[in-house]
Amino acid sequence: MATSTPIIKSTIIHQDQNDHIRLVIPLFLLKKLKLHPLTAGLYPLALGKSTSHNKLNIKQNNAHHHSLIYCQSGSGILDHKSKKREVKRGDLVICCPHQAFTFSTNTAVKSQKENSFYWINFTGKLADDFAERLLMKMDDGLAHVGLLANIVEDFDNLLALGTRGYTATNVIHGVHLLQQALSSLALQLRLTAFNQNSHFDIEAVESLMRNNIHQDLSLDTLAHYSQLSKFHFSKKFKELTDTSPIQHFINMKMQYACNELDNKNDSIKHIAESLGYADPYYFSRLFKKIVGMSPKQYRDSHFTEK
Repeated sequence: MATSTPIIKSTIIHQDQNDHIRLVIPLFLLKKLKLHPLTAGLYPLALGKSTSHNKLNIKQNNAHHHSLIYCQSGSGILDHKSKKREVKRGDLVICCPHQAFTFSTNTAVKSQKENSFYWINFTGKLADDFAERLLMKMDDGLAHVGLLANIVEDFDNLLALGTRGYTATNVIHGVHLLQQALSSLALQLRLTAFNQNSHFDIEAVESLMRNNIHQDLSLDTLAHYSQLSKFHFSKKFKELTDTSPIQHFINMKMQYACNELDNKNDSIKHIAESLGYADPYYFSRLFKKIVGMSPKQYRDSHFTEK
């Protein structure tokens, strides 16, 4: 893994006015981040925010880290993989290690709004995995995610690390903010890609499941409700939730059962029947398979904790 010196050289930042925030993680801290079990998976090497009508240029040749650029306002030109593309408000860029690219803010148009871009260089044992989750839903490292308030807040809080100081607590919190932001961006990319390619309404299906939590729902019923064949309905549902429709419905039922066991004194048989299970023993086996303990053990553990 590269040290801080080549990382700084591989990313060149030019800014005409003092409106560019840059935070470079010092070498002594990078060594700790690389080894600490709570930070070794993913951590920033350098990050910043540029807000200006003036030009910002980023050039990377052969870095050992991943690079992220997020456009809050304005626009820029990304030259990556022999393609020049415009990066606009709400766009996200991810470039992998050893991939040369240049990025320049667009100031050619007089009416151009103020450019505001976040950039982060990150690495770690899990950096490839985090990046892969993003890149699988991107077009050669570029995608539109929209202007997300939670991402802007996470990045601003991460930049504030420079003023809060490099204490262990502050740094670990900052690292987890970065992990949270990348996970949230991956989820947003997945939802965006799914919505663009399908009229499938996952919220409506889940609402149907909740409204019928006390009875059985067949795959035929769910597919018919979505006006899809069983095959296409199941495929689309699993693409979005990573589980089958029926298993998702069962998980929902068990979550409801947990709430009933926590907050009511109804018998396990009554709870089973209220969820459409005539056989309480079958319900108990299903509950244990999903939750990890029997309904009675779950209820008893609740009172033990009190």
